[in-house]
Amino acid sequence: MRPASALRAPCATIPARHGTLRQPLNTALRPSATTAIIAFLILLPACYYPSVTPRPLPDRRDAAASAPAPDAIEPTPRRAQEGIYHTVGRGETLWRICKTYGVSMQEVAELNAVTDAAQIKTGDRLFIPGARQPRTVDLSDKGWQSPPDSIQQSTGRFIWPVRGKIVAQYGVKQGMKYDGIDIQAPMGTAVRSADDGTIAFVNVLPGYGNIIIIKHRDSYSTVYAHNQMNLATEGSRVSRGTIIARLGNSHNPAASPTLHFQIRRYNKARNPLFYLQNASAP
Repeated sequence: MRPASALRAPCATIPARHGTLRQPLNTALRPSATTAIIAFLILLPACYYPSVTPRPLPDRRDAAASAPAPDAIEPTPRRAQEGIYHTVGRGETLWRICKTYGVSMQEVAELNAVTDAAQIKTGDRLFIPGARQPRTVDLSDKGWQSPPDSIQQSTGRFIWPVRGKIVAQYGVKQGMKYDGIDIQAPMGTAVRSADDGTIAFVNVLPGYGNIIIIKHRDSYSTVYAHNQMNLATEGSRVSRGTIIARLGNSHNPAASPTLHFQIRRYNKARNPLFYLQNASAP
């Protein structure tokens, strides 16, 4: 009997199912049943188990760029907003307009930068979120038994994260909603925490560049984006006024240096001008 190394039977001669031995292609070789079984066991792994190429480790920079921010902030601060513009008619009040459309007066006030309900006048255009067609406001006293809501402002709840010129406002313009404000200042200007809190997120996100998110008491959070560099450490506690970043244009090197700043509550963007100190003059 020839040694097992002399066997040249290809994988095609190995049975696909255990227990059935086929005749090798080389009919001149007629090994014993024991030899055939040994050859079968030796060749089986090569025929039935293809080699696996190890996957390369993910690039940490790519992982950082795609990392989801906590509370799932919108993938872009500017996006389409469903709704219509209502033209204020004679005798209409902000409260009655909002009741007619079934929307929050606070939300309408913040979207349209109305800090005092008495400031709207005939002919003003108010964006009504979620509305699909204009409605007629009932001007009679019948059906208006509830007292008017008041517009809530928490002026001074947060300090300005940076001093500069506001170049983009919160709200809806041409059907696009912007979730924060952009404050223009020199490159490298210190960016400060708007209140005491915990650093919840420090990373890079498309559309935001270098970004920091801080969680505060009462379910508030603040967002600081476009930074030249982030200086804060995730998980650390910061006090109001702590320097957490340097202002920049990391979202777009061709753009002017600005800080994109958001105030959120229950993860819903709010108008920062309703919550900042001396909101009329940054």
